[in-house]
Amino acid sequence: MTTNNQPLAKPLRTQLENTVKAAREAAEKGARAALSQLAVGEAKAPDYLTDELKALRRRLRAHGRALGDNKAADDTQGLQHLVWEVAYEHWHRMLFARFLAENGLLLWEPGAAVSLDDCEALVQESDPTINLGAKTKWELAGKLAARMLPQVFKPQSPVFELAFAPEHQRELERLLAALPTEVFQASDSLGWVYQFWQAKRKDEVNASEVKIGADELPAVTQLFTEPYMVDFLLHNSLGAWWVTRHPGETCPVPLTYLRTLEDGTPAAGKFEGWPDRLSEFKLLDPCCGSGHFLVAAFLMLVPMRMAAEHLSAREAVDAVLRDNLHGLELDPRCVEIAVFALALAAWRLPDKAGEPLGVREDMPAPNIACCGLKVAARAVDWMALVPDEMPNATYLRQELRLLHDSFSQAPLLGSLLDPARSLKNDLATTSFDTLRDLLERALSTERPATLWGEGNDMQDEAWDHALTARGLLHAARLLDARYHLVVTNVPYLAAVNQTEELKLFCKVHYPKQKSDLATVFLARCLELTRPKSSIALVTKQDWLYKSYYKKVRKSVISESGWNFTAVLGSRAFDGISGEEVKAILTIHTNVPPLSDDSVSLLSVADKEDSSIKANALLAAEIFRKKQFSFLSSPDYIVSLQGTAGASLLGDYCGYQQGICTGDYNRFGRNWWELPSRNGGWVFQQGTVNRSTHYGGLENILMWSDSSDSLRSFVIERVGEERVRSWLRGEDSWGRKGIAVSSTGELAMAQYLGGLYDDSTMVLVPKTVGLLPAVFTYCESDEYKTKVRELDSALKVRSALVKVPFDLAHWQQVAAERYPHGLPKPYSDDPTQWLFHGHPQPATDPLQVAVARLLGYRWPAETDAGMELADEARDWIEHADKLTAHSDDDGIVCLPAVRGEKPAHERLLALLIDAWETVTPGSWKTSTLDRLLAEADCAGKSLEVWLREKFFEQHAKRFHHRPFIWHVWDGLKDGFGALVNCHQLDAKNLERLIHTYLGDWIRQQEAGVRDGIDGTQTRLAAAQDLKRRLELILEGEQPYDIFVRWKSLAEQPIGWNPDLNDGVRLNIRPFMTAEVLRHNKKPKLNVTWDKDRGKDVESAPWFHKFKGDRINDHHLTLAEKRAERDKLSKA
Repeated sequence: MTTNNQPLAKPLRTQLENTVKAAREAAEKGARAALSQLAVGEAKAPDYLTDELKALRRRLRAHGRALGDNKAADDTQGLQHLVWEVAYEHWHRMLFARFLAENGLLLWEPGAAVSLDDCEALVQESDPTINLGAKTKWELAGKLAARMLPQVFKPQSPVFELAFAPEHQRELERLLAALPTEVFQASDSLGWVYQFWQAKRKDEVNASEVKIGADELPAVTQLFTEPYMVDFLLHNSLGAWWVTRHPGETCPVPLTYLRTLEDGTPAAGKFEGWPDRLSEFKLLDPCCGSGHFLVAAFLMLVPMRMAAEHLSAREAVDAVLRDNLHGLELDPRCVEIAVFALALAAWRLPDKAGEPLGVREDMPAPNIACCGLKVAARAVDWMALVPDEMPNATYLRQELRLLHDSFSQAPLLGSLLDPARSLKNDLATTSFDTLRDLLERALSTERPATLWGEGNDMQDEAWDHALTARGLLHAARLLDARYHLVVTNVPYLAAVNQTEELKLFCKVHYPKQKSDLATVFLARCLELTRPKSSIALVTKQDWLYKSYYKKVRKSVISESGWNFTAVLGSRAFDGISGEEVKAILTIHTNVPPLSDDSVSLLSVADKEDSSIKANALLAAEIFRKKQFSFLSSPDYIVSLQGTAGASLLGDYCGYQQGICTGDYNRFGRNWWELPSRNGGWVFQQGTVNRSTHYGGLENILMWSDSSDSLRSFVIERVGEERVRSWLRGEDSWGRKGIAVSSTGELAMAQYLGGLYDDSTMVLVPKTVGLLPAVFTYCESDEYKTKVRELDSALKVRSALVKVPFDLAHWQQVAAERYPHGLPKPYSDDPTQWLFHGHPQPATDPLQVAVARLLGYRWPAETDAGMELADEARDWIEHADKLTAHSDDDGIVCLPAVRGEKPAHERLLALLIDAWETVTPGSWKTSTLDRLLAEADCAGKSLEVWLREKFFEQHAKRFHHRPFIWHVWDGLKDGFGALVNCHQLDAKNLERLIHTYLGDWIRQQEAGVRDGIDGTQTRLAAAQDLKRRLELILEGEQPYDIFVRWKSLAEQPIGWNPDLNDGVRLNIRPFMTAEVLRHNKKPKLNVTWDKDRGKDVESAPWFHKFKGDRINDHHLTLAEKRAERDKLSKA
């Protein structure tokens, strides 16, 4: 027996992704328009609506409230949840119809399949019993699909009585028709469909940085499980069970990923606590998503039961759906896809003759329930569903009240809800069937009003109450049961990102596992198993080694059996790039472990992408480790290699993470953006890209201004009691150590004892004498390899000191490598505050020379107390000899004006002195040639480099926060000036305009009078530059400066910048006026769009921008002056 189990090819997946994202956009637009036409959100129904449309409007409003839309005191009602629902249902009804049609399963009636072409012909018929009231083939196909799938498309739902406008309907039909047939025949298309549908919503939630609660959970935790992950877990659990129960027999399905030990025993064990017959076996996926695990298990179990019990394909399908498979899911839309996916797999399963079994009414419905349905009604509304004449009415009402109370948090908690815990066994087993029958009767009426009286708001809501109650009753039954295998891809959500309600639940019920939903679900899945039964999970890798999962590790190691774990690392999911999710595949058993139990471990974390990882899982080396051996590892860390018994680096030094500001664009700068460190600014060490003795010295932090802004901001953000969890590193300040960049290659540098950022981990030896040995170890490849074996997370913390450390060995290596001790502070890099300021040894001599010409001096030159190597002090002395070349006002013109020499001549004179004052006779013509070649200007002049190359290279060198600005009129032979922005106040801008540029204009005017070629063009360009510079000086919008952390009264009026606000904000008028040599990306990469994160409520523009950190805003001079006047009079 064969089935199509081929995944969707990447190009087709991309096409499907683009289509689904466009479809959501179009469907939501259509839904909103259709709901607005009916005035569903308005307080009153418009008079133009017919009675039938008014009834539909009323039912839609009731349905919206059931979904979570709130009705205000004035009777207006929110629409967001209803828009999402309508859009989803309309698109997916059409989409599912095409899935059915492309697989020959779209039925007009049992046994009579119709194609999309047939639907085209049927819709042309005038008989409404033939065209079903549809206007297009897609609408008809959707109605046929809904008729076939009542568990997916609820027959009485008012959603499908709402018609889209023709233009919106046509757009959806166009998108669907453009998808190729292959999309509808691949095994994993349905899984990708919902991930793509949720992509935009997921991005919106992540960008908003809100705490994650019921509304956000479905989108944020949606992650389609890769086929190889599903196969690996099922082959090494269900497949392993099969081979141990049927020795010598060929498994009827290929077990590609089944891993065995040398003796042929499955690496994950024999699963001896499971039943010997599959008729007794029960599997649950408690976070089933779009049903990937359920479909894969179905395609294994059907052939297995056919072989073991001699069943026909049809009998096996019915048996598996009836006995074996169960699913729960928080998101009702995912439930619909899972039900459809499983039904589709059953319908297209081939019979003995190779023909699809097809659709049939007597096939058991997939046992999948939504455990996240919103309970919008009161308990009394549910109790009212029980008619007075019903036998035991009082008792059944009490049972419904208990069900209502236990699922009040269903959209937030989903499968974490435990009826046994919340109901305390009050809901009798016999009540399930009675209540189900009651609710089925309520829902099966032709219209809800016929059961509860004439239509009104209260009666319309009753249908939704019954629907929700029936769904949660089904979920309660599944949650109340216990299973032999619980298999799932758990949701990932750190506690810090959870709402207080979710965080509290996890803290109360899962105190050891509370750090992340992933570990909470590890414990919950074990609760859902029977004794000696198992869980098989795709979950986060972090809990194997991160310090705050220490209690989780101890619990897992000491309280339950641990069968098998495969470490996947980053890039395990094909749909997610980079380091966002690091995953493991892990199998555990609900049984107390014995002292000699072993766990199988393998790793493919070093493989580059999901396809390579999938192949590597087939043959990666399996390590067998005693389970209890991890109890002797530091913090119970789980490592394939192990560190038990060895001296650790942490025995000799501590570690601490640096400062998190929560808004670095406000509190942090590159130090060269500021003219000084006055006003509370303090140097802040950061990360390095490669290991070096001194690096990461580019930043400065607003640490202690007069209003203590940073501390006040952090207090408002996280509370007084958590300030030290953000403003970290105090124990390291004033001490020597190693600054390790906690991401990527773990590059490191010597730590200077000051503030440092939150991407930097500082290791401080317990005594200063240990520093050379610790530094030498940390700069070695061995150290980085050992740390990454222990922790391959994006950011490494405790693992930095949990690695073995042979002190005697590294002391010897340090003595040989650094016989005179570690080097003293020194740098030739002009972006480091240690830089001595001299061009000759600098990594970029021409840039340094230009900065000196413009009067710039480096911090090391002006801070006599800074600790520096003797060599640095020597170069500072040489740099002092170049002071005579420094310009007095920070304005150096490229052409000759005001009697000053052109910039290139002045720069050349400085360069010659920079060499000659150090070593007389050392400057050669070849020296300039070499410098120009190194500056990508080989064979050209210094004048050309200044005009064409300097500003672009300056911006790049100084991280696109340039402090020398090249003002330019746009002509190669026109006016240009280099300006030190630290000296460019209003007075100096006027001087630039009227003195320097003014002299150039006068020269061109004289040239025009004398008839000199080109002077008219140069004059026009210079006059236009003058006009634009005057606009900047005036400062009217859009040539204004806006600082989002300053009030209206504090905003600059005219060109009066506060240099502490940084280059990014202050350069905006010049870029807007396009007066710089480069004004756009990529040569000048400065933007003012929205910064990440949300502002605190005290921020001056919080209410205007709804918490967003908006920089691209303009204010008029009148607004600012009026505000200042108002305050001056107050």
